[in-house]
Amino acid sequence: MAGEASLENKRKGQPVKGFLVLSRIPFLSPGLAALVTGILIALIEGYNPPLGLVAMSLIGIALIMLVTYYFNEYFDYEGDVINKMFTKFSGGSRALPDSLVPRRTARIAGYGSIVLLVVIAVLYLALYFKDYPLLLPLGLFGAFCGIFYSTPPFRWAYQGIGEIMIGGCYGILAMVSGYYLASTVLDLKMVLIGLPAALTIFGVIVANEFPDYDADKAVNKRNLIVRFGLKRGSIIYLAAMLLTYPVMLASMLVGVSWLIAVAGLPVLVLCLAAAAITLKGGYAVYESQLKLSGVTLLANLTSALMFALAFYLQGL
Repeated sequence: MAGEASLENKRKGQPVKGFLVLSRIPFLSPGLAALVTGILIALIEGYNPPLGLVAMSLIGIALIMLVTYYFNEYFDYEGDVINKMFTKFSGGSRALPDSLVPRRTARIAGYGSIVLLVVIAVLYLALYFKDYPLLLPLGLFGAFCGIFYSTPPFRWAYQGIGEIMIGGCYGILAMVSGYYLASTVLDLKMVLIGLPAALTIFGVIVANEFPDYDADKAVNKRNLIVRFGLKRGSIIYLAAMLLTYPVMLASMLVGVSWLIAVAGLPVLVLCLAAAAITLKGGYAVYESQLKLSGVTLLANLTSALMFALAFYLQGL
């Protein structure tokens, strides 16, 4: 009884803090970085998007990510409760296992975010659909992937394809959408420009699965690491990270300036650091798993934003 009372007091004492923890605000950065990069490239090329649409798009992608996180917290609850090896990057926000908010809050917040997405969609249809018709299917696809990342019946994260879908959405889809909403052009060059961000966010998800391996396996969450095991999974992770800088260089084939080779050097350094940790077996060592996740997240953010820097330098 005393323990239950303590948990109830904990919930009552910090509901706002608990909700912010649940929302994982810092982890909105990967999708936003890719979208903003697409917008910045279009701006540098001379396009002038309506500020209202830019604002709505930024809010929209944030809401899609929040829906993904809230439902992930709700439907991953059993695994998160038994997970004792989580890091600050993995194992969910810990808001539900630590009783910072009731579990139902995550589900309510997920549905609330969907309602706000519908409001954004209605405003877009009324104000911008005529000039930006392809933004609707792009947004709907992203929302579909996010909503069902952990939610039945699809549960991509439990099928071994969640990592690939997040890579496609947080990298390529966000980059293509950002460029389109700023230019009205669905430019295929943005697919290759978005691929490094896709590879590195794929790496972020896989890196975060290393410490969660035992808990995920116990609840039959058959993600890539559970399916392939730690060692073979580390090879998949290593391949994604080592491919990132060469793919950045390959973007020169679609007109990106050679300056990307210079702007991309921080990405190369971070990817090589991640590779070194992995080759030393750090993917299976708790302290190194934390470093691996942090380095990979930085590689993801820079693998998107450095393209905007290269385009800017080219225009000087």
